[in-house]
Amino acid sequence: MALQIINEINKFVTFRFDDTKNRVVNIRTNRDIEVDEFLDIQYILDCNKIRYSFEKNFEIQILS
Repeated sequence: MALQIINEINKFVTFRFDDTKNRVVNIRTNRDIEVDEFLDIQYILDCNKIRYSFEKNFEIQILS
């Protein structure tokens, strides 16, 4: 995934990109989740045609 997209994701408060697992991880508990941020990240991935799947705890696994 492009460094520009990773930097964009890492600007969010409740999510970070973990390059060792190739996934966007939720750094807060489910109670403190920012759904708008989650949807914004989904939009970023969709616009850049990056394949992904949703995982537990509002995490996103990057497939490509």
